[in-house]
Amino acid sequence: MPASGTIALIGGLTLAGLAFRLPSFNDSLWGDELATNFVVNGFGIGDPLWLVRHGKEATPPLFFLLTWLTKGFDGVDGLRVISLVAGLLTIPLTYALGVRTVGARAAAVGAALVALSPTQIFYSTEARAYALMMFLCLLACICLLIALESGRLRWWVAYAASVSGAMYTHYTSLFVLAGLFGWAFFARPDARKQLLLATAGATLVFVPWLPELVSDSGKRAARNIELIHPLTLVRAKTDLLQLFLGHPFLRVSRVPGDVALWLIGSAVALGGAGLALALRARDKPWWPPSSGVALVLVLALAAPVGATIHNVFAPSVFLPRNLLASWPGFALALGALVTAAPASIPWLRWAATGLLIGGFAIGAFKMLETSNQRPEFDAAAAFIERTGPPGSPVVDLPQPSPGPQTPLEAALAPKGAPLPRDRPVLELASPTFQTQLQLSRQGQPLSPATPRPSAQSIAQQAAQLAGSGTIILVDGTASVEELGRTPGPVADFLAALPPRFHEIESRDFSGLVPIGVHVLSGGG
Repeated sequence: MPASGTIALIGGLTLAGLAFRLPSFNDSLWGDELATNFVVNGFGIGDPLWLVRHGKEATPPLFFLLTWLTKGFDGVDGLRVISLVAGLLTIPLTYALGVRTVGARAAAVGAALVALSPTQIFYSTEARAYALMMFLCLLACICLLIALESGRLRWWVAYAASVSGAMYTHYTSLFVLAGLFGWAFFARPDARKQLLLATAGATLVFVPWLPELVSDSGKRAARNIELIHPLTLVRAKTDLLQLFLGHPFLRVSRVPGDVALWLIGSAVALGGAGLALALRARDKPWWPPSSGVALVLVLALAAPVGATIHNVFAPSVFLPRNLLASWPGFALALGALVTAAPASIPWLRWAATGLLIGGFAIGAFKMLETSNQRPEFDAAAAFIERTGPPGSPVVDLPQPSPGPQTPLEAALAPKGAPLPRDRPVLELASPTFQTQLQLSRQGQPLSPATPRPSAQSIAQQAAQLAGSGTIILVDGTASVEELGRTPGPVADFLAALPPRFHEIESRDFSGLVPIGVHVLSGGG
C-alpha cells in the first residue's frame, strides 16, 4: 500500500476510534475514577505525589502526575485526557508493531480491533492508568524492535525510557515487559549485551520507587481483588472473554451480544481453516513460528499468564483492567489468523476479516447506548438542581467508593471541589465525607468499625433541614413504596421519616448501574 494510503487508513481508524470514545468521555465520574479525582485535586490534604505515597492508592505516580497537568481541561473531563490520548495513539502503534511482525494486512485488522473494542473504548475514557500502561508497553516493544534492527543507541535509550515509564504507571506492566525481554533475549542472542544494559538502566530508574512498591503491596487496595474477585477457572474465563471480546463490567451476551459473538466465532473458524490451508501449501515446517509471530503471541499471553503465576505467590491481580497491556498482541494475533489464507483463496481471507470486524463493530455501536455507559450521575445531579431549592437535603445510598467522595457528590460539587456548596448531601450506611477524608489523610482504610450515622439519625437530620420543603432520595429505580418494603438502610430511613413526607416526583437514569431520584415533599 502506498504511504498516502497507509496514512489515510490509519488516520481513518483513529478518527473512528475517537468517534466511538467521545460519548463515553463525557460520562460521570464513577468507581475508581473517584480515587483519581481525590489524588489529583487533593481536597486540601496534599499534592498528588504525597497522596500516592501516603494515601490508600496502590499504583505508581506517573499517570496521576500527568493527569494533574490536564485537570484544568474542562473540569472532570481533564481527568480522562491522558487515557484518551494514550488509547487513541495505541491504534497507530498497533499497526506499526503489526507491520514489523505479522504483515500489513494483519496490522490493519489489529488496529481496527483496537479502534472498535468495547474494552478499549471503556479504558480509553477511564480516568485511571490502564490505557497509559498499555501504550507505554506497546511503545517499549516498538522501540526495542527498531533498536534491534538499527543498533542505534537512541532507540535503546527510548526502549529503556518506555520500560521505566510503564513501570512508573502500573505494576502489572511487568508481565508484558518481562515477556518482551524474554522474547528478545532468545530471538536475538547477538543483541543480548545491549538488551541487558538497556533493561538495567530502566531498572535503575525505577529503583527509587521500590520501597513504595513494597508498601503498596501491603495496602488493602492491593488485596481487594483477592478478597472480592479470587482467581478461579470460571472467573478467569469470564474475565478473558470480557477483556478481549466485550466490556469489563458487562456479560458478553450483552456487549458485544450473541450476534457479534457468532460473527467473531465464525471469523476465527474461517481464519483457522485458512491458516491450515496456508501451512499445508508451505514447504517450511509450521513450527517454530517466525520471530514476529512469536513476539505477538508472547505479548498476547504475557499478562494473563503472568497474572496467573503471580497468584501462586501473592494476592490475585487477575482482572480485565490489569491485563490490558496484552490487548495489542491479542488484536494482532487475531489479525494474523483471519488474514492467513493463501493468496489463491482471497475470498476466505476477506470473509474472515469482514466477519471479525463486523462483530467488533457491533460491540462498538452498543457502547453508544447510555445503558452501557457509566451511571448518569451528572444527569441526576442536573435534575436535582432543577427540582428544589439549594437547601433541600439529598439522601444517597452510595456504592462503596475508593475515595472519600461519592459519585453523586462529585456530580453535584463544582469541578475539582469535594462537596456541593449550597446543598447538604447525607450518605446512608456510609461514613461521613469528613470521616473518610480524615482516614485518607492518615492513609487508613475503611473498616466495619468506622463510625457510620444511623438511618434514623439521617432521617431526623434530613427532616429538620427540609422542614415543610423537600427531601431528595437517590437510590434504585423502584418506587418509594417498594424501597420501603425492601429491608435495608433505605427502608429504615423511610420508616424513620415523619409521616408528612410523601413522594411527589421521581426520575430514572440509566447506565451500568441505574439510578432513581425520588422527590419527597413535607408539605400538604
